[in-house]
Amino acid sequence: MTPPSRHASAAPAADGRLPIVIGVTGHRHLRDADLPVLRARVRELFDQLKRRHPSTPLRVITALAAGADRLVAEVALEDGHELLVPLPLEPWDYERDFPESAAEFHALLAQLRPDQVFVLPQQGEAGTDGAGAQLHREQRYREAGLFVAEQCHLLLALWDGRPSESDAGTAAVVRFKLEGSVDRLEAGLRALDADDSGPVYHVHTPRAGDAASSAGRARWLHPHQDEQATFDALCERIDQFNSEPLRRTIAPHLHEAAAALLPDIDAQPAPERALAMCFATADLLARHYQRLTKVVLRLTLVFAALLALVFELYAEVLPWRGLPAGYLAIFASLTGILLWQRRRDVQSRYLDYRALAEGLRVQFYWRIAGLPDNASGSYLRKQLDELRWIREALRGAASLAHPGRSQPELALEYWIGGQAAYYADRAHSQRRRLHAFERRSQVLMFGGLAAAAALVAFWSGEQARDSLWHAWLVVLMGFAPIGAALWETYAERLGLRTQVNQYARFAGIFRRAASFAQRLERIREPRDRAHALRALLRELGHEALMENGDWVLLLRERPLVLPKG
Repeated sequence: MTPPSRHASAAPAADGRLPIVIGVTGHRHLRDADLPVLRARVRELFDQLKRRHPSTPLRVITALAAGADRLVAEVALEDGHELLVPLPLEPWDYERDFPESAAEFHALLAQLRPDQVFVLPQQGEAGTDGAGAQLHREQRYREAGLFVAEQCHLLLALWDGRPSESDAGTAAVVRFKLEGSVDRLEAGLRALDADDSGPVYHVHTPRAGDAASSAGRARWLHPHQDEQATFDALCERIDQFNSEPLRRTIAPHLHEAAAALLPDIDAQPAPERALAMCFATADLLARHYQRLTKVVLRLTLVFAALLALVFELYAEVLPWRGLPAGYLAIFASLTGILLWQRRRDVQSRYLDYRALAEGLRVQFYWRIAGLPDNASGSYLRKQLDELRWIREALRGAASLAHPGRSQPELALEYWIGGQAAYYADRAHSQRRRLHAFERRSQVLMFGGLAAAAALVAFWSGEQARDSLWHAWLVVLMGFAPIGAALWETYAERLGLRTQVNQYARFAGIFRRAASFAQRLERIREPRDRAHALRALLRELGHEALMENGDWVLLLRERPLVLPKG
């Protein structure tokens, strides 16, 4: 395709924020008198989203067809929002459908960067005769509309509201967004998986020549009841990620974290760099909240142990008045820690951001390998509604131009090679850590048993029971099992056994992938070898997403609470 003019602005520095993505569909032939009110309605929607989610950028997907598409694009550019332009045809071919406004089309292209404009990959061969060529053209428009509906969080439709049987018009795009498409089954998704439908903001827009109705009435259309609340919640979670106070703290480390995906990340195109920065942000935030989660868990169990110890001391050894006061102080501190953790949502943020980072990792390497797949289509599809924001965040991060080049060898080297060694090492270190926890728990259990045995064997009678040593043995006998249980609880809440199993499974998956990739070297034809490698990377991504989803759900079932008993 013809690249945009050199006057297009340079790509802004990626800051790792996730966008809210707005798709655009609408009529080509608008009434001139309606243009001011339509522009006002579009700007009202943009302003409303920015008011509610001030930390979140907007990305607008529009094919720049004549009429509604360009009207929205002009407003978005005036307001400083990013555009993504998926063209159904090559520009020289596309403009044949609007020869009277081709100059306007090219003027808009000139304001965009090359990475913002791309031609959708062609499916099948184009027809050569009149009927075949027209059918191919309609199919390309259908694919463009389906792309817009699938990639956006919200569809903005400048539409007269009249249904149509066509699969390539505005009504069809609205239907795709509200109901989904059967194409999702062809893409490998199951019929009962959570769908990717979403809301439509419908601005009533009569066609040119229709004098019977007025333009400008706006309303929300939703695929399901209460979907507005769900959409608002999704946007709030994305905005929460974008407005994390820790962003200033992690900013100096973003480049280093992004380079962990690919050392020469600065040499990659702008979309790849933007995706890597989103990963780096999620990864660093997940690490921070993981550390906080561990601190909270340790303090919770230490204070729980102190409560048990103070109670045993007061009951058996030192009936001092100060011990109940200390008990109350410890209990108040423990309550304060748990309330702070709940208010800050520390553990949930750790798990959510880790899940997001791992999804973005897969998405990045898929893109490097030239795969157009969106990780949101395979991640957490049957899971809790509260995790849907992660899928939507992945959808927004991946709403980029199709990969311009295919580099599956880089994904092979830095994803398969790097992750295989990482998971093997982590499985070994976590297994050693788990065994250390088990030994400490056993020491405490044997200490309690020894105290009980000593009491049975050597202490009897009233005089013995009045002895200080007798009291300390009773304390040990009562506290040792509690301490052992707390060690076991700590290991369980950290998910050590789960992590050992997960890391071992991941190590096996990546080891088999590395072995299979070596066998692919026997394929002589470079094109066939690259195709087989991309198929391997696609399957590996699906496996990684499935394993990560299971891990997140398992740990979410173990919240940070006061140990019972």
